Amino acid sequence: MATEIKRSNWARFCRRFNTSNRYRRATVSLKQKDRGEIRLNDASAFMGIMITKKGRFIDGIDLFTAQPDPNQLTHPAVSIKQPTKITVEEAGQGSSSAVFIHGQDGTIARVDLSGQPDPSQHITMVERLAYSLYERRGRTCGRDVDDWLEAERKVQAIEEQMIY
Repeated sequence: MATEIKRSNWARFCRRFNTSNRYRRATVSLKQKDRGEIRLNDASAFMGIMITKKGRFIDGIDLFTAQPDPNQLTHPAVSIKQPTKITVEEAGQGSSSAVFIHGQDGTIARVDLSGQPDPSQHITMVERLAYSLYERRGRTCGRDVDDWLEAERKVQAIEEQMIY
């Protein structure tokens, strides 16, 4: 059963939804009026939904998943400009199975969630990013702890951004 989230509750919904669903397996797809449905990724870790604002007005909604390329960590999997509606489809036992974000232009982003949250995905993201930092420095040894700490800071910053 699908439930529409009132616009006045979008921010609260996103905070709660992100907290309870972070690191669940997520498949993101995008349906556009003239192009049909496009699957953007398969079973990556869900990071969160973030509302973007222009002044006091909601300008867009960004969906974040763990990107295979750690350099893309801060980039959303999909952005919906001028969102008009958020609906949630329940899987039973109070657990969400899908979220739909509708745009004014008729675009619909869909996030299908499965399984339980897997916090080990946090470490996987830190590992990928730390290795990427090592490669970016020319694979010079001796700064592995610095790379790890920098990667942890970046992943934690993204996680915190999804809560507020």
